[in-house]
Amino acid sequence: MTEQLESKLKELEIKKLELQPKIDEIEAKKAEEIQSLNRKYDHMILDANSEVDDFEQKIMNEIIDLFSKAVMDEFDEKRSTSEYEVTKNFKDFRNGVSKIDLFPRDLIDRLDKVIEGGLIENVAYDLEKIEANYKKK
Repeated sequence: MTEQLESKLKELEIKKLELQPKIDEIEAKKAEEIQSLNRKYDHMILDANSEVDDFEQKIMNEIIDLFSKAVMDEFDEKRSTSEYEVTKNFKDFRNGVSKIDLFPRDLIDRLDKVIEGGLIENVAYDLEKIEANYKKK
């Protein structure tokens, strides 16, 4: 009786071993189809995000334009007076942009340095580099 059971257990092992290549083939096909499906949906997600990314970049471009204008207005103000003091508009601009999450922290730091007595010229002369760093088409 136990011999018959042992025989059937061996037969079961053989059937499992014979089945494994077919299971491996099915698993490989499944993985291939999943990868294909992921590529399709990843592409769709990228396309959907693209619109938001473009809009965010347009906002960043406007932020940098405003930053450049504020710096150049302050630079012009300094050149037009012998008794230069940081203007209220410049301070108001700095306070306003600090509430904008998207506004780059390093640019706020540069505004702070001017308010603390640093030269506006240092920022004005770097505007081209700043714009190249943050503005995109």
